[in-house]
Amino acid sequence: MPSVRRRFLVMLWLSLALHALVIGLARLPSPVRVPLPTDMRVEILQPAAAIPSAEAAARQNEPRPRTPERREPVRMPAPTKPVQPPAAALSAPEAVAATSPSVAMPTPRQPSAAAAINIPLLADMRYYTARELDVQPSALRNPQPLYPARAEEQSVAGRVLVRLHLEADGSVSRIEIVSVAPGGAFGDMFRKSTLDSLGGVRFRPAQRNGQPVRAVVEIPVVFEPDG
Repeated sequence: MPSVRRRFLVMLWLSLALHALVIGLARLPSPVRVPLPTDMRVEILQPAAAIPSAEAAARQNEPRPRTPERREPVRMPAPTKPVQPPAAALSAPEAVAATSPSVAMPTPRQPSAAAAINIPLLADMRYYTARELDVQPSALRNPQPLYPARAEEQSVAGRVLVRLHLEADGSVSRIEIVSVAPGGAFGDMFRKSTLDSLGGVRFRPAQRNGQPVRAVVEIPVVFEPDG
């Protein structure tokens, strides 16, 4: 019995609570609608830091320096590529050359007239003999060797063979004594007299093929007593 009574009391309290909730909801006032004004304006105020000062406004009014205009470079149109004939109209070598990738060949550099250097021909340094010459050299002044006094007193004759190396201008560059007769003291006298007479002698240049050349000649100098 006590458990049944307890259940009854619980059911009663739940019923009362539901009735009280319904009554409370029935007494709530209806929401009131407030009309909004049609001419309402929204004004957004700027912060104080964004307001330009008088100094900043004066700087803005100052004339700015004019920057130079930048000129764009003039671009030349790209050269047009030459039109190649169809491969069928070309011969076999030309068709292969047309289909193969083109390779730029370096063009030979033409020597300029200003860069040309005139190299003179080398002078002929050879000494030609009398048989190889077209024109023989000739002495401009005939040498006159002095007869040694001692050899003349004793009537001693002598003969000296001289070899001369002549330059292309006719000057004497070297003198060689090939032979002297007689020998001994008289031979030394004849040799010295011959060399003294040839000092400073000059010749007309020898010629070969119309050009002056070097030459080598041999001249015999004979000493004979009078009578």
